[in-house]
Amino acid sequence: MTLSHRIRATALLAITTAAIAGCGSSVEGSARPGEIDVRALDIGNYPTVPLDERYLYSPSMGNGFNLALQRLGDHVVNGTDIDPKFGYGTGAVPFLDTDRATTVLAKATAPVLEANRMMFGFSVGHSEKQPDRSGKPPADSAFTTVTVMQFPDAAAASKAAAELDEADFAVAPDRNQRVPVPDYPDAHTHWRPGVASIGSTMAHGSYVVDMFVGGKDPEPSQLTALVASVYKAQVPLLDSLPPLDREGVLRLPYDANAMLRRTLNFDTSFQPDFASQAVADPRGFLHRVTDQNFWRRLVTDAGVERFSTSGMAFSGVSMLFRTRDADAARRLSAAILEHGYSAVADKPAGIPGANCGELQNQSQGGGNKRYRCVLSYRGYAAVVESDQILDTQQRAAAQYALLANSTW
Repeated sequence: MTLSHRIRATALLAITTAAIAGCGSSVEGSARPGEIDVRALDIGNYPTVPLDERYLYSPSMGNGFNLALQRLGDHVVNGTDIDPKFGYGTGAVPFLDTDRATTVLAKATAPVLEANRMMFGFSVGHSEKQPDRSGKPPADSAFTTVTVMQFPDAAAASKAAAELDEADFAVAPDRNQRVPVPDYPDAHTHWRPGVASIGSTMAHGSYVVDMFVGGKDPEPSQLTALVASVYKAQVPLLDSLPPLDREGVLRLPYDANAMLRRTLNFDTSFQPDFASQAVADPRGFLHRVTDQNFWRRLVTDAGVERFSTSGMAFSGVSMLFRTRDADAARRLSAAILEHGYSAVADKPAGIPGANCGELQNQSQGGGNKRYRCVLSYRGYAAVVESDQILDTQQRAAAQYALLANSTW
């Protein structure tokens, strides 16, 4: 078996942020009854006007395909969709080309993807036990790597599914062995006897689901049962996702839920991008975090509807959650600090309910910023991070002012 299960972790909550500090900028907007005057907040040099006043989205195939990746990510399984034991994420890899796809799939599959005109895909990893900081599960942990790709039509997808399995099987045909999967006769599946992992590929309409999964024991009945569990969870999600043609890709809306317009972004590039300018539903958000059990509880309890992240990795990201109501947003913002940032740091002045925390174990930072501030405004909970406390406070103030200025 040569099917690769390398997943590059998309560390949403461990992204590097350059310190950007300043003072003396004015805040646009006006005081509203019962609310603070955001013009008095110390926002440094950060913007406080909605994004759509600073950026006009221009539809293009490049932008559209990046929106298509975000759309697909909302319809790819989380670990607990498969089995409650898969409580950890090991990363997410969206891809638009063969080179990126084969960082997850076997290198031998590249000609198949090209010949069948793979359009785009999304790969996620899950683990039963906590992975290391690189996203690698422990050797004794069950794991899954699930990749979903869209092809131009059902015929291309069906052909690709068979050929993807054949390309991987042919790497070691004398050692690989084909096996059936209960309830999924169209799945192309093989394993290597004596090895506690298995690969399977199946077309579903214009989509192809490819997986590489492993358990504790090299027992084919257990492995094929795990494969069936993945298909059982994944296939219904694709039934609710109509495939896109190129015109459909071009016509995908940008920020249809008005999340990015409310999310602090101080960069100069605002094009759709999974890492730096994206919107997701709760399932799509969970692909971005390691401790999915913790975050699933938080977003479920708060009734989170949408999530957004904005900002380039090198300059820092901002995160925004739309919750059930104002009380839920307040509870969510407080709970976020409990996860690694419970050491109290100075909060920004003048922002109702805002709090800041310092990274508890900086030797285990792994790219996490030293400080994090959280705040809420009506039904929104926001998170900002930086390595300097003043900078973090100014980001929090700017994010609060932006939310107040984005109510229309």
